[in-house]
Amino acid sequence: MNSIQLPETFMALSDFRKNDVYLPEMDQDQIISDFFPATFTELTQRLSDITGAFYGGLLKQAGKLYGEEAVNELSTAFMYDLGSKMALRNLETKPGLQPGIVAIAKILIGAVFTSSPEYNFDFKELNDHRVELLIKGVDRYHKITQSLQIAGLLKWPVIEPFIQGACDTMGLDVLLEMKVLKLNPDSSCAYKVIVTEK
Repeated sequence: MNSIQLPETFMALSDFRKNDVYLPEMDQDQIISDFFPATFTELTQRLSDITGAFYGGLLKQAGKLYGEEAVNELSTAFMYDLGSKMALRNLETKPGLQPGIVAIAKILIGAVFTSSPEYNFDFKELNDHRVELLIKGVDRYHKITQSLQIAGLLKWPVIEPFIQGACDTMGLDVLLEMKVLKLNPDSSCAYKVIVTEK
């Protein structure tokens, strides 16, 4: 009898799969072995890719249904709302988080950790009055919108409203500045983010 080694990822995430029901004639271990992401890197990348595909596909349909100007409007509203929700969630789950520039920096770190694995951050300055950092890596939103030929309809970086939404939700009176230092055809990017007190 050949024994199939199930991926470590499946074992670690088995709580999510405990209610799956297979038919007796289905080889459950073989299906898991063949289709469950083998590593956490692969799982994370696949989840990120599907997030990007969802974002891009929805924007492309919005452009077809409501005109090209709707693409950037929808992206901006969506990202702003996402940033707002992320700030609210962090304020609820981390009651010691005092609204301010340092909290915004922590929310950005959390967003990269949980939602944007292709980004890395590089802090240049952080205090109660100012944060300056670089966000570098691969912009999944650029990657998908470029493949769908709608990247030119968007204002880059599309994550700027996300940060603005987080700041506004915290009630901060700040000035947000974002600059594209590079955004290449392969979607490798470097964005400068500066948040300062007004």
